[in-house]
Amino acid sequence: MSDQIQIIETLTNYFNKKDFVGMINYSNLKIELDGLNYILFGARGKAYIELEEFDKAIIDITRALELNPKYALGFYNRGFCYYSKDEYDFAISDFVKAKLLNNELTSIDFYLGGCYFFNGNYEKSIELFSNHLLDYDDEVALQWRAEIYNLTKQFKKANIDIAKLLLNEVQNIDRFKKINEIEKVKHTIPKENNKLFSISDYGFHNLKDEKCSGIYILEFSNNEYYIGQAKKIQVRIKQHLKKHNDILNIYFKQTIEDLLLLEENTTIAIFESKGLRIRNLKQIDFLNVFNNVHQEKWVSDLTYNTLTGSKFNNDEVRNKFKDRYLKLKEKLYFEEIINLLRKYIKSAIPNYLASEFNYWNITCLPKYLKKSNCITRININSVPVLSVFEEPDNSLTFMLYVSKVPYLKHLKQNNDSFQLLSENIPSLRLDLRIEFQEKTEGDEIIVLTNQEDFKNALENELITSSIRLFNLRMMNKTGKEEKHRRAVSHCLDLSDKILEE
Repeated sequence: MSDQIQIIETLTNYFNKKDFVGMINYSNLKIELDGLNYILFGARGKAYIELEEFDKAIIDITRALELNPKYALGFYNRGFCYYSKDEYDFAISDFVKAKLLNNELTSIDFYLGGCYFFNGNYEKSIELFSNHLLDYDDEVALQWRAEIYNLTKQFKKANIDIAKLLLNEVQNIDRFKKINEIEKVKHTIPKENNKLFSISDYGFHNLKDEKCSGIYILEFSNNEYYIGQAKKIQVRIKQHLKKHNDILNIYFKQTIEDLLLLEENTTIAIFESKGLRIRNLKQIDFLNVFNNVHQEKWVSDLTYNTLTGSKFNNDEVRNKFKDRYLKLKEKLYFEEIINLLRKYIKSAIPNYLASEFNYWNITCLPKYLKKSNCITRININSVPVLSVFEEPDNSLTFMLYVSKVPYLKHLKQNNDSFQLLSENIPSLRLDLRIEFQEKTEGDEIIVLTNQEDFKNALENELITSSIRLFNLRMMNKTGKEEKHRRAVSHCLDLSDKILEE
């Protein structure tokens, strides 16, 4: 066996074992004996690449190329170094040379496509990703090409690529089976009856001078309630009296400390099931205002909804965003956007009266989104299920977060790649970015349309079913947060205008 073959076999063995430090040490020893062997410099450079020490790798690979100007793998590896360092012009030069020397090196067109993308040459990038996809079934390249098609407003082509990506998921549709299953009631919801509601029926009485632990209920002048627990009731009530000046009555029920949380949750469930407004933003269960029967109908019948309770009304919340609402009213598109938001809320948010504020909220000219020209956003469980953006020509773009399950089912039954969808909604854009993995379990897809097409989108069965399923799931997750407390921004004047009779 020749020395060169033995060197290559030894280096390959180190590489296969992922012993890159050993690979470097071996190369060092051999280079001391033979400083003109380009393979040793190239191998050491490759080891430095695996250790993400790209500057050292470039030095070694450059030396290897000086020793062998036809070293195709050297140009490829150095091109990867420049690509990883965001030096795309140098990377393009090296990848092109590598391709001329050996056109069969893995994924050259993929990396060239990426380089041209970051340099802003989208047409060339599409060409190279397309070449790459002729030889490789590569979801990353397909998703990248879809993104570029969207950037260049080739929406139909983007949707075809996204349909291909979703088709790959169809075989894994079982992974989303639980998405379709309506969550079962986890506690007993009091049966509805015609008897007038009385707090005393549930063991509460007007607070006196009790000094024990228990559950308390604050009744406010705007017909809202707050339900809480306290180990030292008098101390807790003093805190509330300092914070609120609209408390009408305080009710109390003595409860041992070990049962405080259970009793608090049960009381909240009772109030919600009775359609009473509570200010609590924790331990809320959507099943209390939209039970299993309603939820199953909501998913199966796209015309179904039911309304309980009354319109949310809170002067403190209203005053926070009054100025922004008045500013929005000055926009030429104000009445049009009101009509579109009204159509969305009434068709896409279950029991939108009783669920307002605690489960869904709407912002008005949010300051933190000023740079993106977002004029309003509907949130459910901190997920922006609908956002509206103002474009430079004063037109509007609507962005929705929806469930991908209906799309997977559609593709399983039809192989039209959403052709009819694109024909009926020409501006339709689909995006597979996963932004809320923890909340959505990966079941999310972004849908964008322009102002003209948004109404048609809401009348499309496929889009509507994906909106309704997604929103219902996010509603059911509200109140289950473990890592943070919700902070609600709700423009009540805007909500009132949308939902006015």
